[in-house]
This record gives sequence, structure tokens and C-alpha cells, in this order.
Amino acid sequence: MPKDKVEVFWFSEQPYAHVTNEDVSQYESGRLDFSNSHFDPEKAHILYNQYHDQYAWADQNGFDGIMSNEHHASYWCMKPAVNIDAAVIAKVTRNAKIAILGNVIAVNDPIRMAEEIAMLDCISGGRIISGFVRGTAVETLQGGIAPPQNRDRFEEAHDLIIKCWTEPGPFRYEGEYYHYRKVNPWVLPMQKPHPPIWFPGFSSPESVMWAARHQHPYMNLGSLLDHTHRLRDVYIDTARETGFEPGPEHFGYLLRIFCADTDEKAQELGREFLWTQEHRNRGPREHNDPPGYQSREAVDIQRTLPGAGGFGRTMTYEELQEANNIIVGSPDTVREKLSMIVERLNPGYLHIYGNEGAMAHEDVMRSIELIGREVIPALHEIPLVDHY
Repeated sequence: MPKDKVEVFWFSEQPYAHVTNEDVSQYESGRLDFSNSHFDPEKAHILYNQYHDQYAWADQNGFDGIMSNEHHASYWCMKPAVNIDAAVIAKVTRNAKIAILGNVIAVNDPIRMAEEIAMLDCISGGRIISGFVRGTAVETLQGGIAPPQNRDRFEEAHDLIIKCWTEPGPFRYEGEYYHYRKVNPWVLPMQKPHPPIWFPGFSSPESVMWAARHQHPYMNLGSLLDHTHRLRDVYIDTARETGFEPGPEHFGYLLRIFCADTDEKAQELGREFLWTQEHRNRGPREHNDPPGYQSREAVDIQRTLPGAGGFGRTMTYEELQEANNIIVGSPDTVREKLSMIVERLNPGYLHIYGNEGAMAHEDVMRSIELIGREVIPALHEIPLVDHY
């Protein structure tokens, strides 16, 4: 449906904040080689409950939604099963939409994914947004999947999940990668014909084009603003070629944002956004870019992009703020900068990546409160253009 105002979502990677640069630097890779001997379940217990208190607080302070994700072998993301996280979010919130961004369907069993997401939609009262992701190269390797098969497996799983939600069972399914004698999931989603499906990406035009061809909203996960604008234009062009006119309801953008009572305090606390940045994707090339996982065009684009997530030069804290990729400050500062971004990109959805590393729980709760009460109401007042 057309959107007349931006919806603002709270997002946390739920990092295991006790890891230091010194811990990770002992290992060849920040993911597959970084030993889980550094994980303490007692500390994780405290962190998990703090993160879910933050989700509940965001719901109570005017956020339109909560976004969650999934990663494996990642100390900065303690969510190897996003549907479990979404189930907890469904019970600690009452109004917020729950965006699962998303299930790694190229690796997971698609029938189980269809059942779990349908179950979540029923539990939450129809608040689920189902994001599907290919997963990083590490997810593919850990799942025992040949990297060149990832995209084809993803696309087949996507089609099968939609079939589970929209066609009565039982039916037989014989595909290239998935084979089921009888498919008959008992639990079906509350939303009809199925929950909204989102597709995220960072730099690849191929992902944008795939999303547009399926009329799925595309969520950019924090690329620099100029490149994000170019990717939005790719979506617009592909959508029109496909036969529909895209609007803000088809586009979202994620940014790292922290709010405090003063600009000075926000500047100090926001530095934690660079927690272990240099080590996260450090390691053998085959861990991040195995042959066949993505096209050479996508890799070439990544190599030209600075900032977190790209292979290019790492930007400083100050440079990232100058580029409005990290926004920290008082409510007035954050409101001014986010208003500029909303007016420029005309996104239907804005995702606030709101905590990182060892940010204190009470500081994050205050940031949520300030954003919810003093920033989001102003963003809701910015009229969106109903088409591009």
C-alpha cells in the first residue's frame, strides 16, 4: 500500500560485547576461526535480556517496528536463529511490526521456515514482515553448501515458501535442490496472501534488481548515501521495466544512530560503533568471497566502496559522520540529519542501528527514549512523495 510517512524501526545486532580487539587479533579470521571458547553463557544471559528490554522500550516509545537478523559464527551478532528472537520480540512488544531480516533460506529447510514464520505471524497477531536473505559467504560455508549454488537454492526456497503459504496442501514437490513427497504445513500465516516479504542488500545491483522483479521492498543496509541513491534508482528502473510504479513503500535504509542529551555525550558514546571493526571480516578471502558466491561485477563494486561492509578503505569515525553514515548527537542534531535523509531518499522505512559493542544498557535505553519521543514524531511529519 502507498505510504504517506516513514516508518522507523529499531535494530540491534545483539553483539557479544565482551570481545576485544586483542581477543580477535590472535586468530586468522574474525568468524570461522575465532574460537567460541571466548563465549560465556552467563554473560550472554545478561546481554540477551538487556537487548529484549530495549526492544520492549522501543515499542513503548513510539517506534513503528523492530528489525532483527541472523548470522552464524559471529561474535557481533548473537542471533543464529532469528525466528527464536522474533518469538521473544512478539511477546515483549504489543504494537510494533516485527521485521525478520532475515531467514537464511538458502541454507535452512524451506518447509520449516514456512511453518515457523506462519506460527510467528499467528502469535504476533499479524505483525510479521518476512525478510529472506542469501546469507553471507560464511553462512553458506558453515551450512555445508557449495557457494555457486547459493543463489539458485535461495530462489527455489523463496518460491517454495510462498507456495506453502498460498496453495492448499498436501502437494508433492520435486525441485532441483528440494524434494518432498508430501508438503502440508498445518500452520498458515494470519496475513493474506502472506506476510510482506523484504529483501536486503548492501552494494550489489543484482540484489536490487531481483527484489524489484518480485515487487519485494528493498532494504539497503547502510551503504553510503550516494551509492544508496544509485541503488534506489536501479530499483526504480527495474520496477518500471517489470511493469509497476515503485513508491516509498518499496524502499528502506539502515543507519547507525545514537542519541544522548548533549552532542558531546553522544559523540563520546557513539565511538563504540567502530568496536572491533577492523577484525570482523578479517581472514582468508575464501571466508568472505569464495568462488561462485557472487558475480565479479558485485565484487568490483564492493572494492570501490569505503566504510564498513565494503572491501575498500576503512573510514574514520569523523569521516563516517561527515558522510551521514553514522549519526550521533542530541535530539535536535539527530532530527535535523535524519530529516535531510528522509527528504532526499523518500524511504518508506528507516532502520535505526542503535547499539554496538560495549555501549551501556542505560545509555541505549536513553537513546531509544530520546529518539522515540523527540525525533520520530518529527520524521512522521515529513510528507513522502507517493512515487519516484
